[in-house]
Amino acid sequence: MLILLNLTAPPLLMLVLPAAMLGNYTLPAPPASDVAAFGPGGEPLPTWVLNGTLYILQGGDTAVAIYIPRFENVSGVYRVALSYGDIVIQAPPGVMVENVSPTPRDVKINKTGLYLYTTGPAAVTYYFFTVTVKPTTTPTPTRTTPPPPTPTPTATTPTTQTTTPTTQPTPPTTSAPTTQQPSAAPALPSEALVAAAVAAVGAGAAVYLLRRGRGSGGGCGDLNETDLAILAELERRGGSLERAALQAALNLPKTTLHRHLHKLARYGFVRLVQAGGGQRVELLRRCK
Repeated sequence: MLILLNLTAPPLLMLVLPAAMLGNYTLPAPPASDVAAFGPGGEPLPTWVLNGTLYILQGGDTAVAIYIPRFENVSGVYRVALSYGDIVIQAPPGVMVENVSPTPRDVKINKTGLYLYTTGPAAVTYYFFTVTVKPTTTPTPTRTTPPPPTPTPTATTPTTQTTTPTTQPTPPTTSAPTTQQPSAAPALPSEALVAAAVAAVGAGAAVYLLRRGRGSGGGCGDLNETDLAILAELERRGGSLERAALQAALNLPKTTLHRHLHKLARYGFVRLVQAGGGQRVELLRRCK
């Protein structure tokens, strides 16, 4: 498993997973968000996390999992710790890496940012910066007109003519300050291996990230009759129901209910809560 850590705010972790029917992977960092997984064609895959282990129904294909790991933010300095794995850390433009432990075994840089290759357990601290050029002042030299020569006095009437020097100052010219902002950070690295992973994510990952950015999940137009029936049953039962009771009420196969619940959870309609040895489904928002 290859681990790609993108130093954004918040950080983004992407796991490139080998082919498997039912994958189970120990997460390199506890998740601070839902975990989304996608197949080679960008199709979303059912996922769930239990006791720090990620389970994915991959169907024999490779997969990519994306989530926000837990991180620290102390006065604008971020810290992320990963417990294991081959790790590629990408610092896009505008990010200053303060410290990486252990020392990276390889370092590369291109127009998309800095790439650090290391092996876990590892930790990185970083912060964001801007570049500002202070204004400079260029003085213009002052020109002075020298006095003309004094004429020779005559023998009868000595006369002295003195010309006072004239100074013509030119006001100094000050250049305007120039501020250079760093380039916008790209969403993901573009190294060959990373590019292959991004291609594997496909359009599904982009949709997921847009939904996470909006914070509202998918719209009602993304739901089918089974999804709407689940939401209606939860609303009828007061917004919370044990998963086993929900399955019995709707008379759905366990695998079908699993697939639709995780779709609704990704879209932000429901939340799955571990309760003892079972699971409770909570309604977060309705679809009218």
